[in-house]
Amino acid sequence: MKYALAVALLFSFFPDSNKPSDSYLIRVNFDKAELHVYDEHNKEIGAFPVALPKVTPPLPQTGLVHAILHNPYWFPTKATRKAYYKKTGEELPASIKPGDPRNAMGKVKICITWKGRGADQAVRIHGTNLRNSIGKRVSRGCIRMRNEDVMRLAQLIKNKKTSVVFL
Repeated sequence: MKYALAVALLFSFFPDSNKPSDSYLIRVNFDKAELHVYDEHNKEIGAFPVALPKVTPPLPQTGLVHAILHNPYWFPTKATRKAYYKKTGEELPASIKPGDPRNAMGKVKICITWKGRGADQAVRIHGTNLRNSIGKRVSRGCIRMRNEDVMRLAQLIKNKKTSVVFL
């Protein structure tokens, strides 16, 4: 009995490498248009191509994921609605329901609380219905992913403390 207790105490001081990580890091590489996910041991557990903003924000940007929303509503900004009208001649409503082909959020929206100067709190990581935009600089600030990729990312980081860095 004493031996079992001693072994249990000994192993409690060593991290279990098979134990799931409590915190993750998402790195968005602006040079390569890629998003990588790392566990707390800096082991890569996912990599995805992404679409980037037309204009690169001041880098680096850091933040924390504070919500993962499935089938989200989209609340386009006034500037986005104006640009959409200029491009299509159609006015966007202030909110767009999930499943509406005009909903730019796709299947998942990952909300981030950004830290530091120059961080745009409206910037998200989200899905897109515009698959041909992946790998390009096309968004008004957000990081776009294929819907199946953002759903996988959401599953990876679910219930984890996740930091985000744009490099």
